[in-house]
Amino acid sequence: METLLHELDGILEELLKQWNVAGMSVALVKDGRLLDARGYGKRDLEKDLPMTGSTMMPIGSITKSFTALALGMLADEGKLDWDKPVRTYIPWLKLMDPVTAERVTVRDLLCHRTGIPRYDLQVAFCALEDRKAQIETFQYLQPSADFRTVLQYSNQMVTIAGYLVEVLSGQSWESFVKERIFDKLGMERTDFEMASLAKYDDTSKGYVFTGTGQAESGYMHLGALAPAGGIVSCASDMARYALFQLGDGTWEGTRLISRENLNMMHTRQMIGSPYFWSFEELQSADYGLCWFTDIYRGKKMVSHGGNTNGFSSQLTLLPESGFGLVALSNATSSFSVNVLSNLLSDKVLGVREIPDWNARYQEIFTGMMNGALEGMKQRAEARIPDTSPSHPLSEYCGSFSNPGFGSFSIEEKDGALTGKWNGFDALFTHYHYDCYDMTLPFMNAVLPVRFESGADGHIHSLSVPVEPTPGIDPVVFIKN
Repeated sequence: METLLHELDGILEELLKQWNVAGMSVALVKDGRLLDARGYGKRDLEKDLPMTGSTMMPIGSITKSFTALALGMLADEGKLDWDKPVRTYIPWLKLMDPVTAERVTVRDLLCHRTGIPRYDLQVAFCALEDRKAQIETFQYLQPSADFRTVLQYSNQMVTIAGYLVEVLSGQSWESFVKERIFDKLGMERTDFEMASLAKYDDTSKGYVFTGTGQAESGYMHLGALAPAGGIVSCASDMARYALFQLGDGTWEGTRLISRENLNMMHTRQMIGSPYFWSFEELQSADYGLCWFTDIYRGKKMVSHGGNTNGFSSQLTLLPESGFGLVALSNATSSFSVNVLSNLLSDKVLGVREIPDWNARYQEIFTGMMNGALEGMKQRAEARIPDTSPSHPLSEYCGSFSNPGFGSFSIEEKDGALTGKWNGFDALFTHYHYDCYDMTLPFMNAVLPVRFESGADGHIHSLSVPVEPTPGIDPVVFIKN
């Protein structure tokens, strides 16, 4: 391991350059102890502030494992049965499919097998502050698969699990996780949501690479959806969490969770993986309870990543080697943390001929970009030129609402349509007839939307394809 620590500086210097990452904080643990927690690059480019092993930033979806851990503690206390219907504890729960709503269990929620796809735009643009009110919007999420037939990653279902912590404990999810996990593990630089960072020093800004340079990204506020991705932490604190996860459920002589429930979280519960890539070294890729449970080069690998606006993270455990890696970066949707995970895992496992993981992930990234460009090209070619909207622009203005996805407010400005989706900017560019391209700057996303007329001839609704999974209908926002 001394050799690995010696090589780390050179590896990270090249990695940040290769992936245009402003900064990364890394911690390594082995055989029950912290080897080191270091920072590379910058946490604030404008002020030229260095990244350190204590720099705080969002950990994204690694948060989900904290929610699962909290429920495991409650299961140990006899307050939760993993396989009883959630309605045993939350009788008012509604989902679009009544069979799923009646039969879904906590295990189903945590291993993503409800038949409901991601709906990432609801997470980004429709977060509420009240958790119960947020969960009531989930009844409007159309499923794309039958219950328990396929793994479909869902932040919303883990939010239900987080609310269940509140129902069973009588505490807020935040209070329970802080008291029973952060405080017990001595995670003093770990908190919730970006707003909390104002009370800490050594925090990071988030960035997105524009192709020519780094631009600051807006922070994503998750509000009620925090159990799925709302924790902010640092590499040195997350190293403590990694050591605990590699252990037997105790910390400094005190049992926090049974070995049985901890091990169950790290064990396959659902066949399939949210990964959209495959490597020959990855013999099996499945999902436990808020953990990826893989067989990598014949060895068990337990891991989870996190992506939120401006930040990407990775926590990887090799239980048979007693090794853990934490990588927190201030780059949007960056494969850099995946490259580091594979590279260091290979070194720990003693692989003699290590593949060029940078090149492999660059190929994946390039394929994604080419696919997006091809989609843009096809849409441009399908456009019918020289058309006009069927109504005066004033007809397209006003408020349009949907019970699951909030509302749009649209107005005419300088001969064009502009508006807000739940307070986020939405810019409309005419495509053809009553169809527009809607740009959402916060996520740098462009969606094809359509205005529709009612029987009275007036604009009646706005149709928005909020979820790209095949078989999902566009969401209709009715004009008020």
